[in-house]
Amino acid sequence: MSSFIDGIMQSIADYIDTEVEPYASIVFGSDPPDGGICMIQGSSAPTDTHLDKGMIYRIPVVLNGKNKNQAVLLDDLTAIHKALTRKTDYSGLSTEDCQIVDIATTAAPSIIGREQNSQWICGSSLDVTFYWRK
Repeated sequence: MSSFIDGIMQSIADYIDTEVEPYASIVFGSDPPDGGICMIQGSSAPTDTHLDKGMIYRIPVVLNGKNKNQAVLLDDLTAIHKALTRKTDYSGLSTEDCQIVDIATTAAPSIIGREQNSQWICGSSLDVTFYWRK
């Protein structure tokens, strides 16, 4: 990840951990650990460039989880989506270089399988739109 996107991802993870308080802290990567939740960004590029060379970015973010309890898994990932998408003031999630403009669900949390060790796997995704000031 590039450094300005790292800051956005970390601020979102910190918000989730402190405000939503899911069953596990967010880790970065594509495959969550057993009983865990992970988050990783997809490829992105600016959608708009302004005269001051500030740019609007939209990055896809995958949010996956594993848990032996299917209800806890779905409830917590749904709570994360609800908290992020219903938020109207993203100033606390913004960084020195970037200001989040919107977060929207692109794929609601859903069960995508179960591992042999009884861990349910849930997948979901969000679009994070932000303005890069520099």
